[in-house]
Amino acid sequence: MYGRNFWRRIEPMDKPRYFVAVFGDPRPDKDAVDSGVYTPDSKYAPFPTRPGDVMLLYCTTGYAAYPMQVPGIGVVLRVDRDNIDYRWLPFTQPIPKATIDRSFDPGDLVNMGNIRFSAKWLFEVSRESFLKTISDRAIAWGNL
Repeated sequence: MYGRNFWRRIEPMDKPRYFVAVFGDPRPDKDAVDSGVYTPDSKYAPFPTRPGDVMLLYCTTGYAAYPMQVPGIGVVLRVDRDNIDYRWLPFTQPIPKATIDRSFDPGDLVNMGNIRFSAKWLFEVSRESFLKTISDRAIAWGNL
């Protein structure tokens, strides 16, 4: 039906990678965490994400609605030269920074400590850090 070599042409799906996307206070020049669009600082381009990767969406102290919290995750849908489009999946309860501090591996904590230098920073974290951080969180499906 599909031909002899059909299954050989199907590429295996890559495992997702995990990131933290840092959001400052949304203004006309900055994205809102629930917008589905993230525009990292251009000095970090090309962006290492690809469709299927997952981002913890961290808001800095300047983000009034979710200061020093992760209100949800973003599943990367598309990446281009200027921004990352993602599917916004809010948590029922935001994750406070104290939980991140307890959950992240030491190397990932170093990067979290460097957030104060850029409110539009994107960096990779280990799968273990990501999973420990979100382990007891539920997605607020009714808020999509």
